[in-house]
Amino acid sequence: MGLAIAIDLGTTNLKVGLVNENGEIIDIRSVAVPIQSKKPGEAEHNPEDLKKLILSLCKELLIGDYKNQVCYIVSATYQFGLMLLDEQKKPLTGITLLSDIRSQKTFDAFLESYKDFDIYHQTGCPLISPYVLARLFYFSTQEKDLLKKAAYFSDSKSFLFQWLTGEFTTDLSTAAASQVYNIHQEHWDEKLLAPIGLSGKQFPQIKDGTTHLASLQEDIKTALELTQNVKVLLGVYDGAALAIGSGALQDGVGIMNVGTSAMLRIAGKTPAFDQADNKRIQPYALNKQLFLNGGALNNAALPVNWLRNSLFDVDVQDDAMLHLGTTSPLICLPYLTSERDSKTGPYASGVFFGLRQYHNKTDMARSVLEGVAYSMRYIFDALKENNLQIKELRMGGGGSHIKPWVQIFANIMGLPINIPSGDELGIIGSAMLAFASENPNKDVFKIGQQLNNHSLTVYPDEHAVDVHNQRYPFFKKLRETLGPLYQEHTLL
Repeated sequence: MGLAIAIDLGTTNLKVGLVNENGEIIDIRSVAVPIQSKKPGEAEHNPEDLKKLILSLCKELLIGDYKNQVCYIVSATYQFGLMLLDEQKKPLTGITLLSDIRSQKTFDAFLESYKDFDIYHQTGCPLISPYVLARLFYFSTQEKDLLKKAAYFSDSKSFLFQWLTGEFTTDLSTAAASQVYNIHQEHWDEKLLAPIGLSGKQFPQIKDGTTHLASLQEDIKTALELTQNVKVLLGVYDGAALAIGSGALQDGVGIMNVGTSAMLRIAGKTPAFDQADNKRIQPYALNKQLFLNGGALNNAALPVNWLRNSLFDVDVQDDAMLHLGTTSPLICLPYLTSERDSKTGPYASGVFFGLRQYHNKTDMARSVLEGVAYSMRYIFDALKENNLQIKELRMGGGGSHIKPWVQIFANIMGLPINIPSGDELGIIGSAMLAFASENPNKDVFKIGQQLNNHSLTVYPDEHAVDVHNQRYPFFKKLRETLGPLYQEHTLL
């Protein structure tokens, strides 16, 4: 039976799994990825570090006869990455992460420079600072000499694929979150690049990540002692891999991934745009036939980890996280970094509202968990308001292992939440894409349906639903009221 090596490159952790054709994980390895920060606001991955870590984890997996069974390598990577390359396509910088906030410094100037463009309806990306276009604008104004040295521009996916195959290529789902890909014309948008003096020719080719294959480079094949002809599938971004692995690419099924960041998306055959001014929905193309419409949060487990690591330790698995109390609730806007809607997002920061002397660390932790769930409901409401109806919710990611948090999500969303069986569904989704890539009779979007049964369904508590339905409008009002104040605060 053939095997696939599935690489899951996240902003915090790198995972490499060995998966067979039945979707069974033979073995898996994981390691935290170092983040380099040489300048204020900088957060990057060092590409050479990533190469070494990937090779090391692969070698740990490839023991005995496994080396003779590997047929495919495939990757799923994070969005928002940008790496500047020289004329030989050698790195001039690291790969930017979502937590890199340098482009916030020039965001007002970016908005002014692009005021005559309808970026959202051209690209599906709202006006927020972490996107690649806003990052490029930062380099064009703050690090001009470095930008002049750059001949090409890479992302997390094209970096890996070029290393593995020699091809300078990225996948559609990664390009779609760049703010440079024209969702209607289906190529890099030359008009958006022109104001900063760049051209689409300097960016990777864009291919369908579910079908595009290339041969593994001989030096890597030799380093891993692989014996067969190994093909590399381009793959999709990490959230799409999870959606595939959990069987969520069906009508009416919403997929939530709750990790350091979080997302809520639903598959559709056409891109969906938010008709409200806040632009809460991003229509990311998975391929030319399917879009993952929805929204995402920059702050999910991130503020939870901050609270536990920087303030005080607290057991988030404690049932006390579900207590509703009888007094006015402590409300948290958990936005330690910017968020992704156009109004609140670019300037958002964290807030505890209603803090009293009787509140303790459990109350603060609970308010963070609830604040993330309320923020997810903000996206859920946007989908409903734009005629994208979710009948079923599936949840994956590290947050799904925090039992009280899953219950909080169910109570605030008012829907049962299904936790698919098995772990590492993104790894499985990527691997099964690879096995299906050369089979014309296999529907890759039904892979997860065949692999997964729901091992757990968490139902909302009716009393808690009623309480949160009363509290959520206040959370929403607080969030939107603070929007202008966030921007004013950045000027102090």
